[in-house]
Amino acid sequence: MKDFNMKKDTKITYFFQGGRKSRLNNNEKYAKEMFYGFDYFKSKYPDTEIIEFSEHKTKLRRLFFILVEKPLRNLLKLPLYWTFLTSQLNYKRIKESNILVFSNNRMACSVLPMLLVAKKTNKDINSLCFVMGLFSRMPKYKFLLFFQKGYIKLLLSTLDNFIFLSQSEMNEAIARFPKFEYKFLARPFAVDQNIWNEGTNKKDDYILFVGNDGFRNYELAENLTKKLPDINFVFVSELIEEDKLQKSNYKLIKGSWGMPGISDLELRDLYRNAKVTIVPLINSLQPSGQSVTLQSMSCGTPVIISKTEGFWDKERFIDKENIIFIEDNSLDNWVKTLNELFALDKNEYNSLIKEGIKLIKKNYQLDKYNIEIENILIRR
Repeated sequence: MKDFNMKKDTKITYFFQGGRKSRLNNNEKYAKEMFYGFDYFKSKYPDTEIIEFSEHKTKLRRLFFILVEKPLRNLLKLPLYWTFLTSQLNYKRIKESNILVFSNNRMACSVLPMLLVAKKTNKDINSLCFVMGLFSRMPKYKFLLFFQKGYIKLLLSTLDNFIFLSQSEMNEAIARFPKFEYKFLARPFAVDQNIWNEGTNKKDDYILFVGNDGFRNYELAENLTKKLPDINFVFVSELIEEDKLQKSNYKLIKGSWGMPGISDLELRDLYRNAKVTIVPLINSLQPSGQSVTLQSMSCGTPVIISKTEGFWDKERFIDKENIIFIEDNSLDNWVKTLNELFALDKNEYNSLIKEGIKLIKKNYQLDKYNIEIENILIRR
């Protein structure tokens, strides 16, 4: 492993599904953790740019998506979105780049064909991919495992660095692909504490749910409104179905990170004012709920979360000390745990808040995380 020489004119390209360019172009304050170090690198290396998904502009591209790409994605359980990123302009930028940063495995899997071609003329492209859920889904039919494994192996052999946001998923990757272990690192997420902080807001007695990923347990969250009719809920999600909610005790804000229904500052106020943030999950290796948990705790609101295989930091997060874990993920147990939280005396509740804030401030600082990413890229 040799050092990569980072100069001021280093050309860095980030890949995101969407939402970053729009945030950069408006005047609102935003949290920077979902940029995965982009702001930090842009300040040091001016030729740092973003490539995002683009819509299908031709019938041929749309046809390929319907007849080839989408069926393959469903069959192989791989995040293949080639038609949203493949273009001559993007290929030119890739070929000329010194460093490529993929915000998740969806971006890396989708850019892989272009990267393979680009590396024929520029073998020194250094690359990093943040991994969330790549090893969490298996094809329905066993014979398709050969093709899934082949594509993942090609990805692992082509890219230089993989940062797993969950130790459990990295362990699974090592078990399945031990040859590439030297490329793997486990590093939990970090949050922008300039945005996500506790403030002085007075607590209201509502339960907050935020999220849109595929491993959230939306049905359980919806049913909680019926089981707890005297408690108010606030949902920030595109995937909560309004007709399945109790009719009088909720507020639904439709939105996702890429197409937000509210700003980060408005979301911060929701966190600050909530009694508790809930993160009900379906078990998987993916570290689902990580950003919401860290944001909420940083804002001084306790979190109740399903304890899954993919939970990112099982040593620092301690049940009933700085977080509340749900191991029996039944609806009745969720109701019981929420009632217990609402029954906590002031000292117990404030201790949960205090310990959560202390944990995030000490271990999940974005500035340190960005420097660590830079060091990983230097030590390719």
